[in-house]
Amino acid sequence: MKLLKLFLLATLLYIPGVQAAEATDLNIKYSSNYLMPAYVHFQSDGFEYSIRANINVPLYNIQFTSKGAQSSNFFNMLSYKDTRNNKPYAEAKIANRKIEYGKVKDGLKTEALTLPTYDLFTVAFQLSYYDKLPTSFQITNGKKLYNVGGMRPVGSKTISIAGGKTQINQFTVQRGDNKKQIKYKKQDVTEITYQFKTGNKDIVVKKHEGEKFPRFISYSRDGDEYELTFSDFVKN
Repeated sequence: MKLLKLFLLATLLYIPGVQAAEATDLNIKYSSNYLMPAYVHFQSDGFEYSIRANINVPLYNIQFTSKGAQSSNFFNMLSYKDTRNNKPYAEAKIANRKIEYGKVKDGLKTEALTLPTYDLFTVAFQLSYYDKLPTSFQITNGKKLYNVGGMRPVGSKTISIAGGKTQINQFTVQRGDNKKQIKYKKQDVTEITYQFKTGNKDIVVKKHEGEKFPRFISYSRDGDEYELTFSDFVKN
């Protein structure tokens, strides 16, 4: 697999007009609503991506891990795991146009994959990286699936999901007046806020224009409440 990726990367570099995606490796420290820092490790190479988020809360050491494929304008999540105190708690797996998900102790449900599916952190980096999502998609926390609304259509395209071709609509996130100039470390920057709903709960992601990582992530649903604010980068 590594040799294949190296061959494809080399091929892209020699095709006129084609640029290979830049490899990214970020270790980010966030302050959290649980008064203890959270750490997010994001990696992508133009073909695959992975996100590992470690969040310490009272009585729990939680790790969220998501992995998948990367194209020129989308991250396609293929697996997601929620591990608590080093024990598997919930997960979601996508393969052969099906999705398995649920609490590990209760066994996983299997359903046909009818919508692109993301976890919270893949959504946050999808927006930070590409500034778009499908109009129709769903979010999973491993335990359940949630349809998402609050999108404005801007066309359609065909993408690959779990080995098959799927026609999707693209969207512009409804920002309202949430693109504004702010002061950050004595510099003028443009802060972009993305906000949309899963059921009756909001997801909020903020970034600075021109950057490819989230500076703020907020999510509250089904007993999960997380609010992360960028603190600093951590050396690998």
